[in-house]
Amino acid sequence: MYRGLHILRGKVPTSLIERRINGLRFILPSGDAAEFSSEKLIGITVFRERFDEFLAKRSADAGAELRERTKVKHASTEPHGANVLTSDGEEINARYLVGADGVNSVVAKSLGLRLPRKNLQRVGLGMESDFYVGEEGVMKATNGYPSILEIIPVEDRVAYGWMFPKSEHLCIGIAGAAAHMYPLRPAFDSFRRKMEKRIGIPLNLEKRRVHFLGADGISSRNVRDRALLVGDAAGFVDPMMGEGIAYAMKSGVHAADVIIRAAELGRYDEHYLEQYHRLCKKEFEANFAMAEWAGLRGTSFAETVLKMAASYHLASDIMAMIARGEIGYSAIPYLILKDLPREIPRFLKRHVRSRLNYSS
Repeated sequence: MYRGLHILRGKVPTSLIERRINGLRFILPSGDAAEFSSEKLIGITVFRERFDEFLAKRSADAGAELRERTKVKHASTEPHGANVLTSDGEEINARYLVGADGVNSVVAKSLGLRLPRKNLQRVGLGMESDFYVGEEGVMKATNGYPSILEIIPVEDRVAYGWMFPKSEHLCIGIAGAAAHMYPLRPAFDSFRRKMEKRIGIPLNLEKRRVHFLGADGISSRNVRDRALLVGDAAGFVDPMMGEGIAYAMKSGVHAADVIIRAAELGRYDEHYLEQYHRLCKKEFEANFAMAEWAGLRGTSFAETVLKMAASYHLASDIMAMIARGEIGYSAIPYLILKDLPREIPRFLKRHVRSRLNYSS
C-alpha cells in the first residue's frame, strides 16, 4: 500500500512495479460487487523476491553488512551484549538485537518472547500462487481494469481470497484464521478452480506459497534487555486484511529511533527500550481494534456495510486515505459523521433516478 511506499522516502524503481493500483473491488457472498476507486495511487503490485532484494540493497547502501545464505539458529542476550549463532557455527555479537525475521521468528522464540508452538486461534494462515496468463489474460480477468484489487469470500471458511493483477501474472490466494484453514491445500485448489471458471482463463499452478500471518502484536511482549521485535515477528499485522508490510516498515522506524537514543545514553535495559512498544501501541492499537471488530462481525455484516458504502463517493475517498496512510480505521466514524451530510443529496438523487428507471 502507498502508506508503506511513503515510509521508504524514495522512489521504487519502475522496473519493480508490476501494476499501479487505484481501487478495491469486494465480491460479496451474494455475487454482487462493491467497488471503491480513486484517482490517487493507493498501492502497487510487485514480485516479493525482487522488492525484498531492492530493500536489502538499500540497507547495504546505507551501511548494513548483508550476509546471504546465513541462517540464524539461536539468539540470546546477556548483560554485556546480544548474540546470534548461525547454522555454520559462527557467533555474531552486537549491542542491540532486532528480531525482524517474520512470523516464525527464531529471535522471538529464542528470547522467550513467543511460545515454541503457535496459538492457531490467534494467527492467520494463507496460501497463494502467481499464475502466468500473459498481459491479454490479465486484461480479460480484470475486465479491462487491471488497476483494481479484488477481494473474494471463501466458501465455508472464516476466510477471504484475492486476485491481484500484475503485468502478465495474477496473484491468487486465500487466507483466514489458522484454526479454520485446515486442510489448506484442498481449500486453495477449490478456490483456484472457481476463479478459473469465473474469469474464463486456465490457471496453471507452478508453485504454492504458504504463510502464517502474525497477530496479537499489541498485547504481546516485544521487548527485553538489548532486544526488540518488529514487523511480523512482533505480530503487527492488520487483523482484517492481513496486510503487514507498511506496519513492519513503521515499526522498524520506531525501533531505529529508540535504539539511536538508547545508544547515545548507553541504555540497554528493557525498561528504556519499552518506549518502542509504547510508540507502536499508540500508532497501531486503535486501528487494529477497529479492524478486528469489523472482521469478527462476519460476511453478512460485511456485505450489508459494503453494499451501502459503495453508494457513497465518500467511501472511496476514505478507502484511498486509509491505503495512503492519511488516516487509520479508527478515523472512519469521525469522517462519516463529519462529511456524510454532504453525500445524502447525491445518494437520494441516484436512488430516485433508479426507481424512476425501474418504474418505466
